[in-house]
Amino acid sequence: MTTYSIKPNDTIEIDFHGVMPEQNIRKKMKTVKFLWDPVNKVWFSHKNDKTLALAKRLCRGPANDYALKVKIRDIVEADETQLEAWKNELKDHVNELIGEDNSAYSEDTVSNSQEFAWMDCFKFIAKHLSALSPEKQEFELVFEYSLPGTVHERPDVFLLTAGKAVSLEFKRKNAPQVDENKDDVAQAIRYKECIENHHKVTRERALDVKSYLVCTHDRAVKGSLRGIEILTKDNFFDVIDAELEGESECSFIIDWLASSKTEMPDMLKAMDIMYHDGKIPYISDVNKKCLNKVLSYIDDAKTNHKKLLILINGVPGAGKTAVAQSIVFEENKGAANAVYLSGNRPLVEVIQYQIDQVGANEHMSENAIQGMKDFKSGYFSNAKGKNTKVPEQSVLVFDEAQRAWDKAKLKRGFSEPEGLFDVCERIYAARNYAVLVGLYGHGQVINDGEEAGLSLWEEALEKHTDWFVIASDEVASQIADLGERKITDNDLLLPVSLRADFIDCSKWVEQAISRTGADFSEAQRELAELQKTSMRICMTRDMSKIRERIAEIDADHPEWSYGIFISNFAEQNVIQKALPGWDIGYKGANTVLKGGYGQWFTEECKLLTKACSVFGSQGLELDCPIILFGGGYVRKGGKWLPRGSSYNYDKAQEGKYRDIDTIVENNFRVLLTKARKEMLLLIPDDPVLDETYQYFADMGMDVL
Repeated sequence: MTTYSIKPNDTIEIDFHGVMPEQNIRKKMKTVKFLWDPVNKVWFSHKNDKTLALAKRLCRGPANDYALKVKIRDIVEADETQLEAWKNELKDHVNELIGEDNSAYSEDTVSNSQEFAWMDCFKFIAKHLSALSPEKQEFELVFEYSLPGTVHERPDVFLLTAGKAVSLEFKRKNAPQVDENKDDVAQAIRYKECIENHHKVTRERALDVKSYLVCTHDRAVKGSLRGIEILTKDNFFDVIDAELEGESECSFIIDWLASSKTEMPDMLKAMDIMYHDGKIPYISDVNKKCLNKVLSYIDDAKTNHKKLLILINGVPGAGKTAVAQSIVFEENKGAANAVYLSGNRPLVEVIQYQIDQVGANEHMSENAIQGMKDFKSGYFSNAKGKNTKVPEQSVLVFDEAQRAWDKAKLKRGFSEPEGLFDVCERIYAARNYAVLVGLYGHGQVINDGEEAGLSLWEEALEKHTDWFVIASDEVASQIADLGERKITDNDLLLPVSLRADFIDCSKWVEQAISRTGADFSEAQRELAELQKTSMRICMTRDMSKIRERIAEIDADHPEWSYGIFISNFAEQNVIQKALPGWDIGYKGANTVLKGGYGQWFTEECKLLTKACSVFGSQGLELDCPIILFGGGYVRKGGKWLPRGSSYNYDKAQEGKYRDIDTIVENNFRVLLTKARKEMLLLIPDDPVLDETYQYFADMGMDVL
């Protein structure tokens, strides 16, 4: 709930009560000169017509998070005049919401067809639920409820009971998916997933969540599609009657309607919440348990003077980075005691850029995250002699531990893990404890010198015999027997992808693009399972179709982020088949360059004028990434073939990679696990990609 107040000095304050407002809301406030007060945790400005009008628009109470709440009985008994009055309430409410989100709206943006659809909905309910028992007609229906965190996701009707939350999406048609709107089923699935996964009261009370599509046309045929049951005049009464059987009325309906959202934000929003609001953003129960475990191990190391290596592993999108950033944030309260180290320069650039935008002081970002290159330069020993400097921090969090550099790549006579252990030995000598936390992921190696993986950490542990390593079974089983020094803790495993509303794309990705062990029928099955979720994966060979879909996203989900990603091995001549004139070469005009990653991810990605490579995007994601196939990995003769201009160039550099084919494959493993809401594959109309396009088509992928 958002509230505003006017102070005696004519200052107006807006209080979001601990919830970070969306970026578009913050921009609106800044436009009329609202400023953030970090002490009182409110936005404030001088009271005038503009600031007061914005405050009133933003500060809808819980009662206004929906348009109408009415008993079934009242709808059954309503006359035409009452229906018109309700329709006008719905119209006014939606117009107000659109006005809040779009300064260029007219006073009456609700279409005539939408008004007709509301009347059709009322009359359908009245006709087909009139036979419900008097007790069941006492249940309330909620119309145009805005799901927490957005005004754009508004299920038509919610039926709430003490044990259930039932979404009813009405369509004035004889079947879903039959007109220009192909999102009917995805919409119904998305509402169900949002309520199940992100609605705080629903989760706390363990409500049973259902979602139905209701087709009101007389010729509509009942059935199901992608796991969503389709209701018609033939089965609407029976299903609703059964849903209400044995149920009691919802005594907590006001709390439910005012519920907050529990969604793990993307990395940039998480930085906002931590360094602007001063608190840890929502993370899943599993990730929270992992965070608390690591913090307890750090406390144990401080108290009992230990040297610890803690390895956190998980599937792509499981939130390893979010947990790591939370560790750093918690450990840095009061003083800089932990730092996040990453060899991923673009990730460092993006996170530092975001923290600098919202942080309380100019040193906050450098205390929170540092590039591995700078850290090595400052603290690693070299050929000139041993380094004796000690970092300010005692907890080092190393990102992408599976990508640690080997001795040959580092060129200092030792590997990156050994260098980190050496720095930690100096930390221990100064403070009587040292903790090294490594984030370990599978299939993320994309560069030379990073292919040794866990063996480098094992070698370092064998040299440092008073260190303990703590890891999940999955990782610990790959480390040699160290006796009591090896501790297994499965709370350090993050097995579920949170990036896409708990939808795990990685199983499909493994079956779809792996060169070994993949099975086409399994890929078909995994894709079919994904199609039962709200995660929409579509493909096209035509950039104009991408732009059409983006226009729909801008209209329906303006808060979504999107942008173009390419492989490090993309070929310019292939890219130009979809995007004529594009230059993705060295310092090309259409690639994101060093120094531009922060601005691209936070502002420019939606322009679709530049593509970000795997190097620039690892560890980051978008709501709807556009994966541009550039010829670096293609289907040929029924198999995946690694290739591309960079591939050919690197092949000439003998010894650069141990296994370049896997490097190319990993590029696409990374690219295809970046989506939070939707994923669009752009496969240029080039003969080299014909078999690739047909491969995904045969798999059952939707075509834009």
